[in-house]
Amino acid sequence: MTALRRGVPDRVPWIENWIDIDLQVRLMAGRVDYDPGELCRRLGMSAFGHTYPSGKKTGPTLIQSLRDRKEAYYYPKTVDFDFTPPWIAETATDEEGRTHIRKGLLTSKDSLALFDEFLPDPDHKARYEQVARWIEQYREDFAVFARIRLGTINMLESLGIDRFAFMVFDEPDLVKEVHRRFSEWTARVVEHLNKMDFDFIWSADDMADNRGPWMSPEMYYEFFYPYQKMVADAIKKPWVFHSDGNLTPILDGLLSLGMSGIHPIQPEAMDISSVKRKYGHRVCILGNISVDKLSIGTPEEVENEVRERISSVGPGGGYIISSSNTLTSYMKTENVLAMAEAIKNYGKYPLPSTQPSR
Repeated sequence: MTALRRGVPDRVPWIENWIDIDLQVRLMAGRVDYDPGELCRRLGMSAFGHTYPSGKKTGPTLIQSLRDRKEAYYYPKTVDFDFTPPWIAETATDEEGRTHIRKGLLTSKDSLALFDEFLPDPDHKARYEQVARWIEQYREDFAVFARIRLGTINMLESLGIDRFAFMVFDEPDLVKEVHRRFSEWTARVVEHLNKMDFDFIWSADDMADNRGPWMSPEMYYEFFYPYQKMVADAIKKPWVFHSDGNLTPILDGLLSLGMSGIHPIQPEAMDISSVKRKYGHRVCILGNISVDKLSIGTPEEVENEVRERISSVGPGGGYIISSSNTLTSYMKTENVLAMAEAIKNYGKYPLPSTQPSR
């Protein structure tokens, strides 16, 4: 929390947006009966807010109806700190439990009725009560975060990104209405999260690739910013914003939402040292450890990258180390463990580059 407030902590913290359960189990030597604190201690992480297997390995769940989906949201079967709205789309779930979008279903004004069918009641007490019990049970000395979305990626995927590209010209009011409805739903959820014992909130809303944002700065301010701000204004806790890709053209506007941290400063798309120099006085910088290195590199390459990021971005505080997206099942277990060991070895303040010469 000190780093998230742009201060200098005792160590460079490590936080991940998400860790695939299959990888969690491998990191825990095949165990499925661990709790979030045990995983944090195993890796040396500073916070948790993911989904955990609750004593049995999880796989894809076949949900037969929209009613079943809502019941699964209200009464989660695994330890889960997510409060994200479902896609209004045709989806498929792979063997590792990841949801993939096949086709957005919001294609016309008439299809807006699907909001009532798909979205759970944001004021239903059951999920909040269960998560509050988990926080009390597992907190220990770790920060706990809730995962939300500002409504952006749900709007894009529920329209279909290709369809969105046409609709901003052909049906701009419909695009805005879809974003507004997703954002209003999350803002109501956030009102409940503000009252709970979370330390911070994490919002994941991809809206860029390596080349740049999926919209011009002008379109960002018209179609995205007002609805993102609706959620941002509702958040009364520190919060982190996540989007992959090159955010540089819209970064000034994005940061005016008032988030505490920005993640992941993807190394293929943005230079983290430049971002720290230009924006480190406004926002905590999170991320930048290459998912490619973690997936196909060697432990030595991962160690070197961690050491370089800590030495170049860590001085002065306000840096939380993380992968440049999430920790996925296809990453090498030994590489994730090498990352953990390197953070432990090189992340203690005062960092070598900040220590006075003898």
